[in-house]
Amino acid sequence: MTDSSNGKKYVGSATGENMIWGRWKDYIANGNGGNIELKSLDFEYIQKNFRYSILEIYKSTTDDDAILERESWWKELLMTRQFGYNKN
Repeated sequence: MTDSSNGKKYVGSATGENMIWGRWKDYIANGNGGNIELKSLDFEYIQKNFRYSILEIYKSTTDDDAILERESWWKELLMTRQFGYNKN
């Protein structure tokens, strides 16, 4: 996700039974998907300024650990821990 007002990014992953559908339903419901850094932002702000992209797609049979490793790789590559909304 990219905040178009300031360029900050957030990388998340989707695992479990509902994978990306379950994750995106959370973002639709509250804008933050449970992320601590995003919770500090107003839902209307997120709706207005956030743009969404899918970086990779995995089969539902992919091991959750492999997906989480790739999530971490993307966070490093895009530097979202230092300059974005990821803190883990």
